[in-house]
Amino acid sequence: MSAVADLVPQVKTIVTNAVSLHPITPWIAALKMSLLLRGVGPIYPYLNPQWGLHAPTFPAKLLSLVVALTHHECNNPVCKQISFTYGVGFPTLWRHENLNDATHEWVKQEFAQVPRSFFSQISACVKKGHLVSLDGHPELPKDFLAQSPKTDARFAFFAGERNRCFPPESQVKSFEYMNNLRSDYHSLHLIPGYGHLDIFMGKTAVKDVFPLMLAELDKPN
Repeated sequence: MSAVADLVPQVKTIVTNAVSLHPITPWIAALKMSLLLRGVGPIYPYLNPQWGLHAPTFPAKLLSLVVALTHHECNNPVCKQISFTYGVGFPTLWRHENLNDATHEWVKQEFAQVPRSFFSQISACVKKGHLVSLDGHPELPKDFLAQSPKTDARFAFFAGERNRCFPPESQVKSFEYMNNLRSDYHSLHLIPGYGHLDIFMGKTAVKDVFPLMLAELDKPN
């Protein structure tokens, strides 16, 4: 979030969903991520939800079998792999009741390789309690809270109250941080009944969520 603000200081309103400066995950998801990185991480340079449809190697087939045996929340093999890849939910990235059948089928083709570096990055941020960079990119700060954001943009924080990937506390904490820097300027919306990506993909998001986002973008600065 801070990097985006630094790169586009002319932006006046930024809408951010689910996680911003403070990645928080359920404790069991953080433990799973840490154990997998230390244990079987070297075997898997990446995870791929497409393994639910076609697992090309023995390690991929083994993981696909583990997921099939432990996830019974739906009949979509890619959806199950997505839930395993991104956390510990059943499912993780959305609530099934918020997706129509066409969207649930469509996700089969929308998720692919997730590099191990992604999990290393998230794990480091979760342990630190806020965003940090790992790979020494000079355009990014090592610690995203070491300085205030270089923008006067107003931030509108959104989160599903039932988010199992990044609980709403992630956005609450980021909102509180920004509100302390400039009070009564930013906003926070916790959406009842929604998870993570169903805020955008949900069958009724057009009436439950989008009007709130449009209202934030239309506010005068």
